[in-house]
Amino acid sequence: MISSGVSIGVIIASLVISLAAYIWLSRREGTYVNILTPTFLTGVPAYYLLPLVYIYATDPDFSSYACVYVYGTLAVESWAFVLAYTRTRNTVARARGYSYGNFTTLSLMCLVFGCALYAPVLLEFREYLLDPREIYKLTRTGFGHQTFVSSTLAYLAIIFILFTKRSWLTKTFVVVVASGLLLLHGSKGQVLTVILLLFLFQVYVRRRRIALLPALICSLGIAVIVVALFAMTMTLGDGPVEALQAISEYSDSTRNAMLVIDSRLPTQYGRLTMEANVYGMIPRVLMPGKPKNFGVFYLAEEFYPEWFDADTGSPDFGIGVQYADFGALAIIYLALFSMLKGGLARIFVNRLKLTKHPADFFVVAFLADISVLPFGGAGWLLPVAILVAMLVRFASRIGVAPRGTPSLKPNPVA
Repeated sequence: MISSGVSIGVIIASLVISLAAYIWLSRREGTYVNILTPTFLTGVPAYYLLPLVYIYATDPDFSSYACVYVYGTLAVESWAFVLAYTRTRNTVARARGYSYGNFTTLSLMCLVFGCALYAPVLLEFREYLLDPREIYKLTRTGFGHQTFVSSTLAYLAIIFILFTKRSWLTKTFVVVVASGLLLLHGSKGQVLTVILLLFLFQVYVRRRRIALLPALICSLGIAVIVVALFAMTMTLGDGPVEALQAISEYSDSTRNAMLVIDSRLPTQYGRLTMEANVYGMIPRVLMPGKPKNFGVFYLAEEFYPEWFDADTGSPDFGIGVQYADFGALAIIYLALFSMLKGGLARIFVNRLKLTKHPADFFVVAFLADISVLPFGGAGWLLPVAILVAMLVRFASRIGVAPRGTPSLKPNPVA
């Protein structure tokens, strides 16, 4: 087993390398809030800071190989994304046929439909309205088409209203109501998603440039919000030390990945990834016989059978899923995947600068790892994100004459 000192050194080295990639991209973009911010806002605490607290408080029980592999892969992923993003050509095809006249109507429709879709769930579990986390636990199976779709509709309501010329009061109303709907889902991450959408909109639609100090202040504010959300949904002990240790134990994706690496689990040869991308996209209401132990849930059944049998959620295994599928070659797969994401992110950021349209913003948010499609257990939902973007573009043209190339028009966003 690895010593605490060595594991801390490995984690810090990986953090420094990853932060170097972030700073390099930020200087290239001219803003320290950018396409990588959502990933780093959640990833730095979850993958680095909280594991450091956990290791300091307890003795590490993983091997040197597993620790170096996990944190080496995280560093490689960061640089693979950044290099692909900055090396992709800064050109896009001409974008035509975009419309901008009915965003308010679409926003309100998404908000109403999202509330209506989730209302039966709230009625069924009305005794837990003051404890949404319990609703979240009880609706993990069999309620996906209601919980996930209503969440996506709430995000779309926020995105549409941001692109309107309505007053700040109208926009605040929609954002607050949609956030309230998301709070009733009981997921901490969905509330954070709203904040990240607002930041991304300011940078890539409003074209605001945020310097290092304001970015750090914003990050600190978001960290306070995240801790508050943890305090609302977890038993944190009797004091600050116990509270911090409880939160660090919740951040377990890297430890679970090391658990997979150190195990004798047979190589799955891509089966888990394939199942996540196939079964994960099929609603259980359409496939009653869909297995529960597909994709990452297979690892949950293998390593946390009591948790799996209780059906209260699945632990996060991070890159352990890819390691279970491809063994030591997982780092190559993940590096290539990060390069693909980086290249696509650059393409859609360029499109967004040209179109200033919610359809392209939705895909940019998805590629920035903002959970606008919070489908639990699913694989990479890029085809779904593209489909949603196409529907958004089509819906925005209903009853409104499309424009030509948006770059030749005034900025349609107020």
